[in-house]
Amino acid sequence: MAKITFIKSLVICSLFAFCISCSNNSSLNLIPVKSGEKWGYINKKGEYVINPQFQDAGFFYSGLARVVSADGKIGYISEDGKYAIPAKFKSGTHFVDGLAFVVSDGGHPSCIDKSGETKFQLKQAKYVLSFSEGLAMFATTNKKIGFADKTGKVVINPQFEDARPFSEGFAAVIQDKKWGFIDKTGKIVINPQFDGVDNFHSGKAAFSNGKQAGFIDTKGGYVINPQFDYVDFFSEGMARIKSGKQFGYITENGKIEINPQFDGAYSFSNGLAAIEQGDRYGYIDKTGKIQINPQFDNATSFFGDIAFVENADKWGIIDKQGKYLVNPQFDLIKTDLDAFSYVISDFYDASEFINKFFEKAGDNSFDDFNTASTLQSIVDNAIYGDDVKANDKYIAYCYNTQKITDDISISKTSFHFTNPIYENVTTYDSYWGYRYETGTTKQYKFAEKIATIEYQFDLSGDAGDKGGSIANALKTEIESRYGVKMESRNGQYAAYQDNKFSFGITYSDYSLSLHIGFDKGKLLNLLINKEEEYEGD
Repeated sequence: MAKITFIKSLVICSLFAFCISCSNNSSLNLIPVKSGEKWGYINKKGEYVINPQFQDAGFFYSGLARVVSADGKIGYISEDGKYAIPAKFKSGTHFVDGLAFVVSDGGHPSCIDKSGETKFQLKQAKYVLSFSEGLAMFATTNKKIGFADKTGKVVINPQFEDARPFSEGFAAVIQDKKWGFIDKTGKIVINPQFDGVDNFHSGKAAFSNGKQAGFIDTKGGYVINPQFDYVDFFSEGMARIKSGKQFGYITENGKIEINPQFDGAYSFSNGLAAIEQGDRYGYIDKTGKIQINPQFDNATSFFGDIAFVENADKWGIIDKQGKYLVNPQFDLIKTDLDAFSYVISDFYDASEFINKFFEKAGDNSFDDFNTASTLQSIVDNAIYGDDVKANDKYIAYCYNTQKITDDISISKTSFHFTNPIYENVTTYDSYWGYRYETGTTKQYKFAEKIATIEYQFDLSGDAGDKGGSIANALKTEIESRYGVKMESRNGQYAAYQDNKFSFGITYSDYSLSLHIGFDKGKLLNLLINKEEEYEGD
């Protein structure tokens, strides 16, 4: 139980929340399953209620389930399979107490209600986790962690090196590389002194002193001395422990109830715990007696009266007697993947990039090119002339890198033409009065006019995965500077004008291109081709 990074804390704590919420919900009406490449929902009989159609799908919380649409966007469906909140977000958490966090392309984390209405934004947040006991844990860009309430008010200022969400009124935090606990006012109630901790469950929290693990109470006093190699939280009066390479279970007074003997084990749920013997999984009761023989390739804890098991790469559902309710037939059944219930801000402060890049803009020109510029203009240009190449009859390339900011550079500039910029001409030589072909050469048409300039940007550092955010900043600047309205479609923004500049932006998380068109028709064709490539992907 060594120091855990922020992201790992999110995953682990959400796992706990997931297991608890599902185990307390004895009737999982709709279960996410994967067949082939698509996710859908079945009932406990294995019958499809919502046909496979999603890239990903989660369990229902507060009556809504987080799904990923065919084009990779996050939305929320109701139990009839219809979208209650359209799939338009880059990321999103599941709902807790009727609230979820979402992030749009280029946006800050926003809290929405079940109607999709935005309640507030956490603009200072880099990461935000779902609400737990009325507070949402978040990390700032300088990696300090704080907590906000359901109105968006920051009630515990960002100050901790690491933390966990609230559980039973306490949150684990790190100061000076040691774990302690705070209350909901942010007051430290158990001094940071531990190398690792878990959340409080049933009034106890697991801790590690770096060598051995035990349990403390809500005042920080030892209730079970550190003596085990690993301990898990108490569930149904039992806690999983590890001694050497084997797992067993203890009671709340620290007594070993089931000797360490298993290769793997899960917490008790509904009276049973999944255990691993060799490479097979089965289930034991609280006396350690095997109730369902080890026979599965993989298995989960019981969620109410059902558990999910895997055999021969297919998943099914069993009851508490180990009988199949649904034979193994699905490629995956969602078990704990909703543990990743946090969002990451997609906002990037592109102001420095925008200011420096648009130094290229002139009154009626861009980068010293305009509607009258030709291939000869490129050759004569101080930036591009020495590096321009033309291996395509309609495009001249320049790979001269232009650094804009520390994180963003122009890696390639392409000049597109409506007509061919060269033709292949046969070359001849003569010998003793005989003329013969020696090959071909390119004869350039230097008077051909440039139709479109395309800038391809290299994104690195903090900009590395912020293509959407930077594209949005470009869009905003172009609309303001040139008085146009850019329409959005399939990873593109575009604005077409007659006898003026036209603009196109194509982007993904990791790539970004800007097109400046002197020929509206040429730009339109280019963007149509890129859209077809996008849809093909």
